[in-house]
Amino acid sequence: MNTAARRVITLGAAVVAVVGMVLAMLFAPRFFTGEPEAFYTPASAQIAENAPVTVQDLNPDAVMPDTAVFTAQLDAILADQGDGTKFTAQVVDVATGTVLYDKNSTANGTPASSLKVVTALAAVDVLGADTQLGTSVWLDGDTLVLRGGGDVLLGDGASDPSSTKGYAGLATLAEKTAAELEKRGVDSVKLWLDDSLFGTAQSNPDWDKSLFTSNNIAPVYPLAHYAGRAGENLASPYQSDSAQQARQVFAAALGSSIKVAQGGRGAYEGGEQIAEVRSAPLRDVVKHMLLVSDNYIAETLGRLVALAEGLPPEQAGPAVAKAAGEHGAQGLVLSDASGLAAANQISPAALTTVLRSAATSGKAGMRELVYSLPVAGYNGTLRQRLGGDATLGMVRAKTGSLTGVATLTGMTPTKDGRLLAFSIFANQPDGTLAPHKPIIDQAVTAIRGCGCRA
Repeated sequence: MNTAARRVITLGAAVVAVVGMVLAMLFAPRFFTGEPEAFYTPASAQIAENAPVTVQDLNPDAVMPDTAVFTAQLDAILADQGDGTKFTAQVVDVATGTVLYDKNSTANGTPASSLKVVTALAAVDVLGADTQLGTSVWLDGDTLVLRGGGDVLLGDGASDPSSTKGYAGLATLAEKTAAELEKRGVDSVKLWLDDSLFGTAQSNPDWDKSLFTSNNIAPVYPLAHYAGRAGENLASPYQSDSAQQARQVFAAALGSSIKVAQGGRGAYEGGEQIAEVRSAPLRDVVKHMLLVSDNYIAETLGRLVALAEGLPPEQAGPAVAKAAGEHGAQGLVLSDASGLAAANQISPAALTTVLRSAATSGKAGMRELVYSLPVAGYNGTLRQRLGGDATLGMVRAKTGSLTGVATLTGMTPTKDGRLLAFSIFANQPDGTLAPHKPIIDQAVTAIRGCGCRA
């Protein structure tokens, strides 16, 4: 066999392997339930971007649910409740775009953290899945400038490429900086903090004050360790000034070999870049954000999208809405990027449109969003939900919970093999936190188990 023939056979085998992996991950995700990085096919595994594997390759002969039967089943579950709770919902066949169930699906409602699906799409689409955010150090005379570039998952120690959180480490940045300073004969500096990237957009006027006191968010800066928290644990309290804390950690590490005095703060022009560390690729940052529903990361991504679109950082919500509109989602009125603001307005139909656009995209980074959602009964915000035999490991979805609001937006294959996107909202006028999640889960269980034939 000649060399050319062997290459053709090898490439063919690789393509078959990748297609098989994608099929397995979509239809049997219970076997891909390790750390978050196992939940997607990396872009590097794609054989050819001009011939991507998409959901349209998934069992095109699978039986489509009968809409009348499907509607009768879901209407019975999502009926208005005696406490005034009303549901809106849409279910769509991903491969064809056929709407299989519609309950006032174009009516806008408060999405809560389901909005993070839209922010994830906007970030990957506008910024790029491979983008890495830099935290840099600049030298201007005896002034050393620590400049934030949007990485809010810095670790305190050495850079750890095996982890999204702490992929870039402040200790490593200090080590690189010290080496450069020693080469230049500099043994004493004033450390300036340039956290100006987000301007004054640290908060949002539509955020209730209780969100800060209940440890749901903190002032947002373009430089932070552990997503604005005091430590790596998700239960750690948010810090009121994460950029200043990052400066202190960096200064302490640098101070082991260089004399460091505190300098000023704000935008700084001039100097020469002498060191930098870069975040994990954006696809991994987005994955982590979706898995644990991290508000601080979502708000950071929204501000970065706004800047990339030529908008001020306080326009994060409108910037995310603009990006979603380019994928067919209509009627979005967004105040923020995390879903914390009750003023956010989006419909279930817009959310299923965003999901389907990502899943059928020709871009590998966009398709990975499907694999970035929490897995039912296994991890993230779905660890304690949808753990029954029918749904365990077979539903990927983003939760949303606010006072008076519960939402769930995601994908699941039916028992006949049709991949469906769904979004369900529950709204309760008396303000109970996350009302009727069990009813939403019952509806998703019915979607997953649907044969739904006339």
